Amino acid sequence: MANEIKRNYWSRFCRKFNTANQYRRTVVNITAGEGVTETIPLSPFMGVTLSRKGKYIDGIQILAGQPNPETVANPILTIKQPEKVIVESDREGIDRCLRISSKDGTETMLELDGERESNLANSLVEKLAYSMFERRGQAPGNDKDDWFEAERKVRDAELELTSR
Repeated sequence: MANEIKRNYWSRFCRKFNTANQYRRTVVNITAGEGVTETIPLSPFMGVTLSRKGKYIDGIQILAGQPNPETVANPILTIKQPEKVIVESDREGIDRCLRISSKDGTETMLELDGERESNLANSLVEKLAYSMFERRGQAPGNDKDDWFEAERKVRDAELELTSR
């Protein structure tokens, strides 16, 4: 079942979509005007957000988890001048595809596979903790602090994308 999301509900939709779909396996397919398709595997999926210029929505960002202590949820793609957002769900109401059409005719499809995978969240925490360890010059003795800080940063990123 396909459902077009009206522009004035995009912000609310993003939070709801992120809550339901964080840590699912995803692939992004971008089809440009001449039928050229680019495929980007995305893991772990963290969410979609709106980018704005004042009150005007000038883009939609797709974010993936990265082991970067400054920004755990990094935009891997910004869809400029979005015109239409359509979510496709199966009979059980589980999201399967998010289609975003742009003014220039580009269509971006975020294909969702399977269910949420907590091991993707755990893997992100692990990689982030190791990154923090490396930034400290690999000095021993703070592994638990790094782990707890990584868990906090991942949880903060999740909450930022699902609440407000």
